[in-house]
Parts: sequence; C-alpha cells; structure tokens
Amino acid sequence: MILRWVCEKCSKKWVYPLEKCLYCKGSLTKQKGADIKVIGITKVTIPSPMHPIVPYNILLLEDEHGNRIPRKTMKEYRIGDVYAEQKAKNENAVAIVKVKYDIYEAIKETLGLLSIELKDNKILVKPSIITAAYPYQAINTNPDMLDALLKVLFDFGIKKENIIVGEQALIGQDSMDSASKSGILEVCKKHGVIFADISKGPFEEVASEGFVFRIYREALHRKVINVPIMKTNFQIGISGAMENLSRLADGETQRKMYYDGIDAALPKLGKAISSFTIADATNGMQGQGPLALGEPAFLNLVFAGKDAAFIDAAFCEVAMLAKPDYIKETDVKKIEIVGNEIDAIKYPIKNSIHDETPHPDVKVIDGKACPACLGMMYRLSSNLIGLRGEQLNVVIGSMLTEEMLRGKERLVALGDCAIKKVAELGIKPMAQINENIDAIEQVVLFRKLLTEKGYVRITPIDKVKSKMKKLLSKIVR
Repeated sequence: MILRWVCEKCSKKWVYPLEKCLYCKGSLTKQKGADIKVIGITKVTIPSPMHPIVPYNILLLEDEHGNRIPRKTMKEYRIGDVYAEQKAKNENAVAIVKVKYDIYEAIKETLGLLSIELKDNKILVKPSIITAAYPYQAINTNPDMLDALLKVLFDFGIKKENIIVGEQALIGQDSMDSASKSGILEVCKKHGVIFADISKGPFEEVASEGFVFRIYREALHRKVINVPIMKTNFQIGISGAMENLSRLADGETQRKMYYDGIDAALPKLGKAISSFTIADATNGMQGQGPLALGEPAFLNLVFAGKDAAFIDAAFCEVAMLAKPDYIKETDVKKIEIVGNEIDAIKYPIKNSIHDETPHPDVKVIDGKACPACLGMMYRLSSNLIGLRGEQLNVVIGSMLTEEMLRGKERLVALGDCAIKKVAELGIKPMAQINENIDAIEQVVLFRKLLTEKGYVRITPIDKVKSKMKKLLSKIVR
C-alpha cells in the first residue's frame, strides 16, 4: 500500500499527513494505492551500517494513482511485475510492517496480513508503562501507538465501554503517575476509555506447568491485546512481548517469578494467558534498557502475532540481538514472517552492558532482580549523580553465584532477595540495604557507602536527618 495525503482544493500531494494544505489551506484526504507494480530495480552489492546484508534489491513501485515509493527486498522481481504482499498461511505467523508516517495504517496492515478480525467482545489492552517517563525517552509504549490502536478497535465496531487499558508500573512505583507522564492516560481520556491500575487487582490463581500465577482477573475474562514497547534489557536480553505479560500478575507473583528464575517462568506464564500482540517498535529502545539509561532506536516498525515468544524472537533477529534464554528454543527460521522480510529490515541496534548503572561509580552485579529491586537500584544510583566516591558493587537478585561475586570488593547487597542469597553463599557484603527501610534512609545510607571508607551504618543522627529531609520534601510539595 502506498499512502499520500491529497488536497481537496488544489490536488497537491504530500507523503506525510498535514492538518491543511500549505498552499491553499484546503482539507486533505488520505489516498491509498493498492494496485502496485514494479517500474524500476536497483541491485545493491555493497553493505552499509544500516543495510548489512547483501545483495538486495531496491524496487521502485508505482500505484494506480501514479504515486511512487522505494521498497527494499531480498527477492527477485522484474519490471512490470505486480507487487503484492502475501497473507499469512499459519495462525502463528508474525507480521512486520514499516511505519510510513501513519501508525494507524501500519496496525491495520498487520491485522490484514494475519487475517485478524476483532469482534465486539470485551478487550483488555495491556501497554508497557513501567515508570514515570516522557514519550520521547522510549521507555514506555508510545501514546501514538495506543491512540492508533484504539481507533482501529473502534473501526472493528468495538465499543469504548468494552475496552479497558490496564497496566501497573514497576513494584514500588506509582502506576497512575507513570500513565500520566507517559501520555497514555491522556489518550485514554481522549477516547473515553477506562484506565485500570492492575496492581490494585482483583487477581485469580492460575496454574501452569507447576507454577501458580495470581493473574489480573480481567485478563482471564477478556481478549488481551498485548502492546509492549520492544527494547533491550540488561537483565534478560530484551523487554518485549513476553516480559510485558509479567505485569498482569500481582507483585508477589512477579517477585516469585524472578526469585525462582524468570527465564523459566515467562514461558509458563505465556501458556497461562491467551493474548494477541501488537508490538510497538515505532521508536523502540537500544543500549542500556529497560529504563532511562537506554536510548531510542527509531526502528519505525510494528510487529503483530498470536505467539508472544515468536514476536520476541523475530525482534531479536531484526535488531541483530542474541536471543534471551527464555526463547532459546524458538527457531526463527520456522516462523512464518509476512509483510517485511527479516533480512531486508535487519539493523544492528546497541546492546546492553550488564554492569552499568546511572552512576559512574556504581556497578551492578545482577542476579535477575525482581522489578522492585531493579527500580530501587536505579532510584538510588540516580539520586547521587554528581557526587563522586569509591566504586561500589551493588548486588541485586537471587540468581547469584560465587563466581559472579568472586574478587569483587565493596559489595552492597540491595533488596531482600540479594541479602538472602549472599548469606546462603557465605559471603559477607560491606553493607546491606533492606527494601523495608524508609526511602530517604536508603539514600542516606547509599550516600555514606559511596563517600566513606570502612564499615558504614546508619546512626541516630542519620535517622534524624532523613526524617527532616522527608518532612521538608512534603512541605515543598
């Protein structure tokens, strides 16, 4: 499909949407070209950073309106051939579509390629909103993605009162604040759709392969449309379709999933919840994801499919990332891909580094920490940016081994899981910070650990200072 926006008065065309024609101020209508032919071909044999796989062909396509567009492909065509994308033959196929200024049309195209028809049933839309961050940071699902998806659902005849948008932030963070800052809450209000804080429940128990999950009740009684943002994750490789489903579980279940081994728990959760994924890679994140250390990847892609594991595997292949352990058995070559060919859109994005934190003097030794400890580590190390000291090695999570800790000095066990695990390993850290300590006291202790030598502890004077800071913070608000 080729899109153009055409002025109703002067007939001038634009390749991107405008509110009004720049010449005559007339209204614009969207023109869709569907009868497309190949009118030109260029074969490329020299690789480049954005196009590493060669040889490939650049087709010049033309529709019935005379509109033209280039298209990269690994397939062979001849001038005059009809260009048409084949629909999926397999119900577990993955559709990958490039966004050309219009996310709405990209979503509709993915559903068309998969022959998906959404009926007027009850829907739970599950975006990813893990922390309070602005849309341009690419931490949370793009609000434009949700806006377009809701419009598509309305086109299918689904009533707004039958749609719930539900999510919960990382454990210990405010979901409503995160939804507001991310722009998601504004989109919900615009369309008159309810936003639900999943952390407040109610939950129901569901067993899957020996693991008991407490799942948000609405996710078990509605059609779940999973809308993750696709990004790197220094803990588990990527945060994608499968990781986004984890926040349909309550906090206690999430902690248990990470404590017992998140790579084993995620596939079990995927079998416990029936969902359809429309994944947001319009921006996507690269580098030190999943939080503020990462950076936008600007992939301009939408992934869609019934199998969350297939979505994650396809994304890793496109972004040229190693597959996480939880999908290591998934063979991308056996997945039917429709829309864009994987080899034609492969682009290497920045990988994550396993020991970096927001603070240059704080390194992390991660034992697949739960969301609560991950958030606490980011919060504490971010709060002390600008204050230098001696390097700390912060230990988080339960999947720790002696080898990971051997030879490391100035160890700080952060969170209940890490404290318990280092005790089991017989290792005495320099200090430990419990999750139940007041947040201000955590910062005070962390500051002392960073700037002072030797054994560090919280004194009565420190507690008085922390209470005064807490009181002053409330007064300022």
